[in-house]
Amino acid sequence: MPSVFAYSDYRSFMRDAFAEKKASSRFSWREFAKRAGYASPVFLKLVAEEKSSLSPEGIERVGLALGLTDREQEFFRLLVLFTHEKDNKKKQKLFNEMRHIAALCKSHILEANLYDYYKEWYHSVIRELAPNVSSEMEISKLLTPKIPVPQVKASIALLLKLGLLEKDSKGKYHQTNKHITTGDNINSMAIRKHHENMAALAIEALESISKDERDISGITMGLSKEGFNAVKAEIANFRRRIKEIAAQNEREEESVYRINLQLFPLSKTARKTKEAKNEKV
Repeated sequence: MPSVFAYSDYRSFMRDAFAEKKASSRFSWREFAKRAGYASPVFLKLVAEEKSSLSPEGIERVGLALGLTDREQEFFRLLVLFTHEKDNKKKQKLFNEMRHIAALCKSHILEANLYDYYKEWYHSVIRELAPNVSSEMEISKLLTPKIPVPQVKASIALLLKLGLLEKDSKGKYHQTNKHITTGDNINSMAIRKHHENMAALAIEALESISKDERDISGITMGLSKEGFNAVKAEIANFRRRIKEIAAQNEREEESVYRINLQLFPLSKTARKTKEAKNEKV
């Protein structure tokens, strides 16, 4: 049976556990439900297909039916809560508890390194600096705000582990073409944390960086749904153009910059009255 510690979504684990049992025996969803004490022969199939969810009692039933150990069952309980949790802070707390249990069992959550990468703003910056800077101490001095050398070394170790940097025989770092991908559950939590960190740095830059070295501006506007979608498409085109400009200037890199593009509602949808619709300006 697959290791529950390798999952960040309990339904994926249920599907894979069922598939493995079915491949080696005449196991069926009916049999699975029967072992878990459910009268409905298709209930667990519906759960696995995201058409239903497990109750606290159901978590225990499924764990028993799959023969999970105490530690595995403890992890599975948290995994169900983690899958359903919408609050990012609560989700992070559950994730940390899951990682702790996995570590006790000398296992790891497959996407955990992704969260480690995104939870600190400086990992992506160090990836840009490392190929052009001679030492960790120099990287530490260049970062704004400054990061201690031990943290720089730990960051480089993570980047090497993820395959985002590689080191040649002369000890020089090079960026690879590898991109990080993962499942939605960890990905959404990690990306939210990353944007949160970068937004905080943008606020700090208002005070700490001179106007000559930054450009922070914004527009407040009214948009229809069609207008909103058009602006999103324009932002996507803009991002692609910025990447092209950056790629063309790779040999002339002097500093690492960050662009935050933020488009979000400041009100709920307003329904115009009949009089307002006919009003001429």
